[in-house]
Amino acid sequence: MDILTGCAGSTATEIGKCTAKPIIRHIGYLYNFNKIVEDLTTAKKVLQLEQQKVQESIKQAEMNTEVVDKVVQGWLANVQQLMKEVQTLENKVQVNMRFCNGWCPDWIWRYKLCKKVIQKTTALKELQEKGNFSQVAHRAPTPGIEIFSSRDFEVFESTKLAFQQIMEALCDDSIKRIGLHGMGGVGKTTLVKEVYKKAKELDIFNDLVMIVVSLTPDVRRIQGEIAGCLNLKLDEESDTARANRICLRIKSVEKILIIVDDIWKDFNLEAIGIPSCDDHEGCKFLLTTRSEHLCNIMRCQRKIPLNLLLEEESLALMKKAADIVDDYPILNDVVLKVVENAKTLIGKSLNDWNVAMLQLRKSRLVDIEGVDEEKNAYACLKWSYDQLKRKTKLCFLLCSLFPEDYNIPIEELTRYAIGLKEYEDVDSLEDIRSQVRATIGSLKDSSMLLEGIQKGYVKMHDMVRDVGLWIASKGENEFKLRACTHLEKNIDFERVTAISLMASNTKQLPDKLVCPTLSILFLGRNEDSKEISDTLFEGMNCLQVLRLEEKILSSQSFQFLTNLRSLYLEKCDFSDNLSSMGKLKRLETLSFQGCGMVALPNELGEMESLKMLDLTNCNKLKWIPPNVIQRLSRLEELIIGSWSFENWDVEGTSTEIINVNISELNSLPVLVMLSVRLDLKHLPQGFVFPDLQRYNISINCLSLLELQLNDNPTCLNSRTLEIKGLEASSMDAFKMLFRTVEYIYIESCEMESIVDTTGGNHTITFTNLVQLYLQKMSCLRTICEGPNQYVIFSNLTVLDAYGCKRLINLFSSCIAQSLKKLKKLHLEHCNELRQIIYEDGKILESHNQPICFPELETIRVHKCRKLEYIFPTSVARDLPQLESLELVDLPQLKQVFGHEKEGDVGDENNNVLSKLRNLKLMNLLELGRLYRGNSSSVWPSLEDLYVVNCPKMKASFFTNVEANVRALEKVILYTSQCFVLHVCVHYKFILKNLIKN
Repeated sequence: MDILTGCAGSTATEIGKCTAKPIIRHIGYLYNFNKIVEDLTTAKKVLQLEQQKVQESIKQAEMNTEVVDKVVQGWLANVQQLMKEVQTLENKVQVNMRFCNGWCPDWIWRYKLCKKVIQKTTALKELQEKGNFSQVAHRAPTPGIEIFSSRDFEVFESTKLAFQQIMEALCDDSIKRIGLHGMGGVGKTTLVKEVYKKAKELDIFNDLVMIVVSLTPDVRRIQGEIAGCLNLKLDEESDTARANRICLRIKSVEKILIIVDDIWKDFNLEAIGIPSCDDHEGCKFLLTTRSEHLCNIMRCQRKIPLNLLLEEESLALMKKAADIVDDYPILNDVVLKVVENAKTLIGKSLNDWNVAMLQLRKSRLVDIEGVDEEKNAYACLKWSYDQLKRKTKLCFLLCSLFPEDYNIPIEELTRYAIGLKEYEDVDSLEDIRSQVRATIGSLKDSSMLLEGIQKGYVKMHDMVRDVGLWIASKGENEFKLRACTHLEKNIDFERVTAISLMASNTKQLPDKLVCPTLSILFLGRNEDSKEISDTLFEGMNCLQVLRLEEKILSSQSFQFLTNLRSLYLEKCDFSDNLSSMGKLKRLETLSFQGCGMVALPNELGEMESLKMLDLTNCNKLKWIPPNVIQRLSRLEELIIGSWSFENWDVEGTSTEIINVNISELNSLPVLVMLSVRLDLKHLPQGFVFPDLQRYNISINCLSLLELQLNDNPTCLNSRTLEIKGLEASSMDAFKMLFRTVEYIYIESCEMESIVDTTGGNHTITFTNLVQLYLQKMSCLRTICEGPNQYVIFSNLTVLDAYGCKRLINLFSSCIAQSLKKLKKLHLEHCNELRQIIYEDGKILESHNQPICFPELETIRVHKCRKLEYIFPTSVARDLPQLESLELVDLPQLKQVFGHEKEGDVGDENNNVLSKLRNLKLMNLLELGRLYRGNSSSVWPSLEDLYVVNCPKMKASFFTNVEANVRALEKVILYTSQCFVLHVCVHYKFILKNLIKN
């Protein structure tokens, strides 16, 4: 018995030992809960660090154009999936801990949760151990770089090979200088632009710079381009100091690629601020040139040719450019012959070209210094020139007179065209301007001109310019234009009709230049030849167009130019009082761009043919004598601008210095364009601005439009009124302009309405108005006083009213119906504003007067303390483009859409705001709902909802919120202080202080 008892005891002991450990472990799940959760968090962090390490290795591999291994991709996918599962588990843990709060835990739930946590911790550790890869990627097989083509970039075998070679060189740390060489027009510039895009996409470099050097490098322009690429401000005056600043900026970048396009000769990069590769290990240099020899001179370690297209590639490109379809075999044969001829004529003589290229109208190879004979693209360009209309040809030749890579202002080009006999039959300047723009459009369509730096400018490709100069230099064109761009002793100046020295390095201008047939003369800025002799123009009796930049001269030098029709002076200074300019009887356009004169002479009024006077940026000009402007009876355009003369006289009273009177404008019968700034509190009694076609009138303020456009010549095409601090009695002066004005800015003017029709003024106004800004109009009560069926805002897109403290309402229902194009409505600090839309002083009955704003995108209303609603309910149903609704500090606002007299309209109807992305409601103490009645709304595109301090918001609003985000995962938390709705994924909601106890 003892033996049995002993055996039983020992057996029980052994059984207890075997079962105790699992039991203790499982019981430990309950009491070591926090420790188990901490282990999960630690394992998660370790895996995240390993994940980040692998991702950084992948990024470096991609920079070297390597392909990521599939095993690594699979591991990253597993990590991402496991992280999502762990996040879900952590959320459940947080819920368990929050509900328990340390008391009365659900032991069964906690036990199950612990087991899951331990399992995930083990999975995290195992996955982390698998992430120790010796390598994450491998080199891609050749060709391994996919070219992402732009519209102008055609992928052929030649360009693809060059592209791959460049990218390989960029990824090779031992190569610092790369040279791309090929004939002009073969596509070097387009190719390096693609390289720039690809390098930026792959994030190989910290910064990228691309500049154009050209045949005659302009150091300051190039430095400006570099500074623009690097967001660097250059305040230094000298080129050397600017270069030092650029060099320091480049050296501060760890890895940088500098693309230098169109180098013609050995160029000192350090002179513009680019350090040598020895001084900056992280700097790589890619140049393009027409000469392989220049690649050697520039010490390029890798020379990459960009060859001519293969025959089939040329055929495909020509067929695409000419829009030739494959099912037209006869035309295909002709195209193939042209391609074959061009290929066989490389290096042949001019006679061979003339015999073989009959298809190109016997176009001849141009003879240009520094250009090889085999560049047959010039013959095609000459053929393209021959197809142009007469005036388009003249415009093309004028553009070729500007320097390489010059941004040519179309307005400036127009003024030169005005001075030539080709346009003598055109009546007005505006008609000539339209014709020039049409010819510019034709040249751009034929790719003979390119888009410039911004709207209103064009550029000419250097090869196209070469053709233009060649045509002009021969003098065999139909205009008998014979041009030269430099002064040499062997030039027969007696036959020259055009001279352009805008980019010339001429150190000294002669005292006299006999050019009896010269029609066009361009003299650019040159530090060594600023002063002009009084006799320089003595032998230029036929001169019609003259452009001078940064010159010092006397007006007496103009006395010989009796046939001059267009004079363009930029940043010039004068040694006399300009009195001799009155002898220019045939002058039609006179432009003083930033010139330094203090006064205009009385003799200016003797220019009986003058049609345009431009005084832009003449900030030293203080005096224009009275009766000078009004004597210019043929003046069509007067351009003064905001940075020039502003001392206009109003009453004409005798003072020490009497200036021009604003009333003189009414003595100009054909004036159609006016750009002027006036500094005065009132206009002459009874004065009315003439019926102008284009204008930019600024009173007592700098032109915001000119500041925005930054001297962009397109501002001359605007119709703008900017008025500040003007007496209400003077506003009638603009009544003619209200019919055509496009942009109005009015600030601090003491008027109760913008338009008053109570006196029987039934002229239709504001039909062209696009933007209306009202600032600090302390007396303004409404926009239109009296009958308003003639006030139509059919083109208004922006309405902004700020600080209009007495403004009661904005629009009548009649006016509101015309706002079909309104996009932005901004109202702020309009303390008395009660209604945005009204009818005859009463609240609008919207069901009788349907109003819609089909283009309205933004509504922003701040601090309008008496506003009770924004729009009638009917309007809310017609806001298909509304993206942002922002209402702040409106203490009387009861609902956004709808008012008390509408009744409970729209019951159980959904108001769909399909594009609403942002909704901000803040400090709306009376707001109970968005819509009157039981209407609800649908916001399928809502991204941001911000609601703060809206204590009376109805529960129906939150129902709408939940309904709108029902497709998303959401967590709703209620507390005694606030209602918070948190939505995950891409939506961000902040709702504070909505429901208080």
